[in-house]
Amino acid sequence: MKVCITAQGPSLESAFEHHFARAPYFIFYDTRTGKLDAVRNGFVVSDAKIGQNAVKLLKMNGLEAVITGEIGENAADLLKGAGIPIHIFSGTGTVKDALGATATE
Repeated sequence: MKVCITAQGPSLESAFEHHFARAPYFIFYDTRTGKLDAVRNGFVVSDAKIGQNAVKLLKMNGLEAVITGEIGENAADLLKGAGIPIHIFSGTGTVKDALGATATE
């Protein structure tokens, strides 16, 4: 499964970021192959449609799920409408920690 994890940096060892649209990075991780792509969130500096633009980016990359801590109502509705499930991680730690915790849910 190809998932997106919100992160403060570009690797699995980076700190997990709790805010979806304001995350500095989106980590795209394929759980079948272990392939990782880190994408800097360029929408962070914008004040308009941040969540909508972030969702468009995820949809363009064929993601099947999102792991984040908090997500706005508009972005959540757009993801749900696209059939992309949202997994909430309320813990702290690294991207790898968030991925591991949600995989066992």
